[in-house]
Amino acid sequence: MNQPELVEKYKAQSTHYFENALGSIEAGDAEKAGEFLWGSMAQALKAVAASEERALNSHGEIRKYATELAKKHNDMSIWDVYGIANSLHGNFYEAGLSLEEVQTHAERIRAIVVKLFGLLPEES
Repeated sequence: MNQPELVEKYKAQSTHYFENALGSIEAGDAEKAGEFLWGSMAQALKAVAASEERALNSHGEIRKYATELAKKHNDMSIWDVYGIANSLHGNFYEAGLSLEEVQTHAERIRAIVVKLFGLLPEES
């Protein structure tokens, strides 16, 4: 898959996961919604990395890239919201957050995903 196709694949997957998160929130499933929100954030980060011809193949690489991107753009909200998404990923297994908490986090994640999409080249 060439670089623009890979960027588009990750972007589309991010959007798909976010839509699934909203459906899970409507269904009252906080754990599943949180996991989808994590996936949306991770795929958005992978799209930006792919646009720079970088591959992120593990949670550690995604975490490191979120830090780098936050510093590069002098925007710590990227790092902060990555941390929220990562905690939602953990919530899938631990099931401690309420549906209201997940819903609140969803709005913050949506804003950062949109911001990340804004970093993509025009054709993406």
